[in-house]
Amino acid sequence: MNLAIEHVTKKYGNHHAIDDISCEFSNGVYGILGANGSGKTTLMRMLATVTTPTAGIIRVNGKNILSLGDDYRDMIGYLPQHIGLYKNFTADKFLHYIAALKGLSKKEAALKIEELLDLVNLMDVRKKKVGTFSGGMKQRIGIAQALLNDPKILIVDEPTAGLDPKERIRFRNLLSSISGERIVLLSTHIVSDIEFIAKEVLILKNGRLLHKRNPQELLHEIAGKVWLVTTAESEIPRYQDMFKVGNIVRSESRVELRIISDDRPSLAAILTTPNLEDLYLYFFEEDFDAGPVKV
Repeated sequence: MNLAIEHVTKKYGNHHAIDDISCEFSNGVYGILGANGSGKTTLMRMLATVTTPTAGIIRVNGKNILSLGDDYRDMIGYLPQHIGLYKNFTADKFLHYIAALKGLSKKEAALKIEELLDLVNLMDVRKKKVGTFSGGMKQRIGIAQALLNDPKILIVDEPTAGLDPKERIRFRNLLSSISGERIVLLSTHIVSDIEFIAKEVLILKNGRLLHKRNPQELLHEIAGKVWLVTTAESEIPRYQDMFKVGNIVRSESRVELRIISDDRPSLAAILTTPNLEDLYLYFFEEDFDAGPVKV
């Protein structure tokens, strides 16, 4: 399976939501990382044919997805950022309803729904109304509906926004487990969603594609630029004014700052191993809020 984006642009008036993006995907998980407003959702909506490019072409196995029409839509599963759920439907009834819309026979639907409810760990609540579900459970029923047609391309837009850490881990492990023979495109601004499962990471900023590389190659971009500085509480504002401070760790006797800087921020600063959170701050300082941590 090959999915190719060729010089795709999407304009709303004079605003470029997506600006001349080209890249290709094969089987595996791809993390699309960017701040709010970077163009992630617009890109996902074009891949799902919810909206069309202003310019450029998206191809699957060499064919324009718009000319394929329903044949392409049969290949994809889509979980939008805000999924519409019928709150008075049970999980079982909701999935049967979506299965019918996707053209599955009753027999096919019954078998697939059994499989998916087990996969997303919702078998014990299948007869409960989805309106009573937690945010994490709603996202899991959302991924189940996206998988009903056994898609070769799974498009998932900001799936863990608002979920607690346990549900985020559960959800990303689920995506990883189903990615072997399909393309999984996961857009997010939460670095931990993709840090350990992404085959490659795409970095979007202001509608432009800055990088598309595996996480190790991306981290090489900021090798030698992440520092730890132990300092006094009174010095924190000065460092924040001068540098990108990713984290502040306090204890009774010290304050340790994690700083992203091309140059050594102080004589006492020591280099440390960068992570994807550092990389996010490097590109998206204006959208980053690490917050102080007390230990």
